[in-house]
Amino acid sequence: MKRRNLWMSLTLMCVLFTIAFTFDNNGIHWIWKETVQVGFVLSLASVIFALLWFKASGKLKAKD
Repeated sequence: MKRRNLWMSLTLMCVLFTIAFTFDNNGIHWIWKETVQVGFVLSLASVIFALLWFKASGKLKAKD
């Protein structure tokens, strides 16, 4: 697996976990409403992985 694909996968996974919702009889709720720190850490991780993804993509374009 190329490193660019690894960073892309990790970025998308963290973003999707960050914006995850749960559905119950009371309505739709953000899954991290009880532990906001987890949402913050996932957001920070997704930004870091996105930067690594763009850096790997730039290196790949430079080789071509």
